[in-house]
Amino acid sequence: MENKPWGLYETMIPTQIEDVLNSTPIAYIPWGALEYHSYHNPVGLDGIKAHGLCVDLAKEVGGVVLPPIYQAANLIKSYPGVDFKMHSIEFSEGLIRLTCQEYFQQLVETGFKVVVCLTGHAGEPHIDILKEVAKEFSEKYPHHRFWSLAEFDVLSDDLLVANHSALGETSLQLHYAPETVHQELLPKDREITLVEDGVAGQDPRLADATRGALIAETFVSNASKEIASLLKSVKDQ
Repeated sequence: MENKPWGLYETMIPTQIEDVLNSTPIAYIPWGALEYHSYHNPVGLDGIKAHGLCVDLAKEVGGVVLPPIYQAANLIKSYPGVDFKMHSIEFSEGLIRLTCQEYFQQLVETGFKVVVCLTGHAGEPHIDILKEVAKEFSEKYPHHRFWSLAEFDVLSDDLLVANHSALGETSLQLHYAPETVHQELLPKDREITLVEDGVAGQDPRLADATRGALIAETFVSNASKEIASLLKSVKDQ
């Protein structure tokens, strides 16, 4: 795929943004959380991986990447049956909906035709709210395209499923920010569980950067085709 103009929104001057708008008017919103991710991962994991994936998408398809939104509902601190109240900042579902609506509306007004919201946090109904807003705006603006998704939405289950600080997320973090991962802090002599460790999914001790790179590359390959199709459908109108 031919390289298209892209950039980080917060670092661009107006003429650079306008070049993107004239070529590939795509905006990427990386959506993260400030949430406890066990002993071994940073609390900002969701936003770090979402931002990295959005940058890779923009390099492939074009567009601008906004700064990550570290604002999420339905965190582990309020998950029933576990006790991890520290190191998470949780927001209301209503605020998540309003924030997403505000971003979508103002990006439309700025001139973007395709808006991609990639959430690294998959708590429910947090993720459902972002998808509902995308549907709402698709109906409101039929000449634009809105797509809210999590990375596992376009990947096979054998490569990645929804997880919390487990094999998949830890591998992606090792790919994008290996200096922030401390697998040596995980217990070595027992099974790792959600109740004891705040990990949901396959064993994070098996995670590595090679797997993370494969997840990222496959995600970008799959998602970029869909985004290019969305942009073409807008331009063909």
